[in-house]
Amino acid sequence: MEKQTIQSDINRLKNTVINGDASLSASGDSSDVTRLDLNSWRKFLIGPLLSVYMFGYMMSYYTITEYTNKTWRDIKLTEANITINSLSSSRCVANKSSPEFKVGNDATSMAAQYMVYYSLAQGIPAVVSNLVLGSYTDALGRKFLLGVGISGTTLRLIASFLIIYFKFDLLFFIGACLLEGFTGQYATMLQVSLAYMGDVTKPGKQRTLGMAYIMFMIGTSLTLASFAAGYLIQIYNFYIPLAVAAVLLVIAFFIMLVLLPESLPAEKRKTNKSLKEVVGNSFSFFVSKDFGNNRWKYQLLLLAHGFCDFSFLGRIGTETIYQMSEPFCWSAEKVGWYGAARTIGMMVFGVGSVKVFQAFLPDVGIAIIGVLSYAVCFALTAFANNSSMLYIAAAASSFGPLESTIIRSVASSLTDPSQQGAIFAAFASVEIIVNLLSNVGTSAIYSVSVKFMRGFVFLVLSSFDGISVIFLVVLLLGWKREERKTTVVKI
Repeated sequence: MEKQTIQSDINRLKNTVINGDASLSASGDSSDVTRLDLNSWRKFLIGPLLSVYMFGYMMSYYTITEYTNKTWRDIKLTEANITINSLSSSRCVANKSSPEFKVGNDATSMAAQYMVYYSLAQGIPAVVSNLVLGSYTDALGRKFLLGVGISGTTLRLIASFLIIYFKFDLLFFIGACLLEGFTGQYATMLQVSLAYMGDVTKPGKQRTLGMAYIMFMIGTSLTLASFAAGYLIQIYNFYIPLAVAAVLLVIAFFIMLVLLPESLPAEKRKTNKSLKEVVGNSFSFFVSKDFGNNRWKYQLLLLAHGFCDFSFLGRIGTETIYQMSEPFCWSAEKVGWYGAARTIGMMVFGVGSVKVFQAFLPDVGIAIIGVLSYAVCFALTAFANNSSMLYIAAAASSFGPLESTIIRSVASSLTDPSQQGAIFAAFASVEIIVNLLSNVGTSAIYSVSVKFMRGFVFLVLSSFDGISVIFLVVLLLGWKREERKTTVVKI
C-alpha cells in the first residue's frame, strides 16, 4: 500500500500507513520515532507476553494454595495421630462427628487463614506501588513497568521455590508475597499492558478491540494454568511448577527487553514531575475541574467497574467451597473443569463478541450487557441445587468480560495519550482494594448465611452487579444528553 501523508495545521504527520500497518498513538498522532518502533508486528507481542506472565502467576497461585492446604493437613493429622489414608477425600461423605472430619475442617480453616495473610502481604503494598509505578510509566515508558512487574513476580517465585524445596515454615511465604507486593503484583502487568495497547490504537472501536485482545490473552493463560499446575504437582512435586513458572518469566523478560518495542517515545513522556504530582495525576481524573465534562464520566466508570469487580473477584474462593459442599460434592478435578469451561465460554462468546455488538450498540450499552450477564449468573448460582444448574449459570456469565473490556477502553479513549499510565494506575489500585475487601466480605457473608440459605452470598454479589448497571445507565443517558446538546449548539 502506498505511503500516504496528511498535513495538519501544525505540520505534523497523522495516520501514517505503511505497507498496510498503521503506527498510531492514542490520539492518532505519529512521530518518526513512534513509526520506526511500532510499524511492525512486534507491538502485538504485548499479548503473548502478558499471557505467559499470567500463566506463570496463576500456576504459582494454585501451587502455593494446594501446598499450604496439604501442609496444614499433614500437621493436623500428625497432631491427631491419624494416618493419612484414613482421612476421607470428600467432606460430603465424611461422618461429621468423626475425628477425621474435624481434622479436615481444622486444616482447611488454617490454610484459608494463611491464604488471607498472603493476600494482605501482596495487596496492601500493591495499592501504593500501583499508584506510584503506574503513574511513573508516563514518565519512564511502558517497558520500565513491564520489567518491574516481571522481576517482582520472578523473585517471589524463586523465593517460594526455595521455601518448598527446603521445607521452610509457611510464614516465609509472607515475605515472598511482600516482595511482589512492592512491585505491584499482577495489577502492574495488567495496567501497563492496557496502557501499551492505548498507545498503539486509536480511540473508539479500534481501542476496544485492542483491550479485548488483552483480555483474550489473559483468559487463555487462566484456562491452562490450573491444569498445568495440577499435572506437574501430581507427576513431580510442588516446587516443579514454581521452577517452570520462574523459567517462563525469565524468558518473558528477555522477550520484553529485546523484541517488544517501546510504545511511549521519550518526546511524549511527562518528565520533571515530583512524586506528589505523579501520584496526583491518577486521582485528578475524578476530582479535578481541569477535566471538565469528562470528570463525571470517569467517576461513573470507576464506580461501575468497582462494584462489578467486587462480585467477580469475591466469588472465587467462596464459589469453590460452595461447589465442594452439599449438594454438589465436587472434587477438585470437577472444580477445575468447571472453571476451564467457564473461562473458555467467556473468551469465545464474551471477548469474541465485542465486534458484533459494536455494530449496533454504543460502548456503554455493551458494558451493561456484560454486567447483566454476571448478575444473572450469580442469581442462578444462588438457587442451584444440582451440577447442571451451575453449568447453566456459567453459560449465563459468558458475556461478563465485556464489562471490563469496554469500561477500560472508554476510560482510555477519554484520556490524553500522555496520561494512559495514570488512568490505568487508578483503575489498578481500585482493583487491588476491591479484591481485598471482596475476599474478606464474601467469606464473612457466606459463613453467617450458610445456615439459613447456602447461596445467599451470591444474591448479594448479584445485587452489586445491579448497582453497577445503575451507574452505567446513568452514564449512558447522561452521555446521550450531552451529545444532543452539542448537536443543537452546532446547528
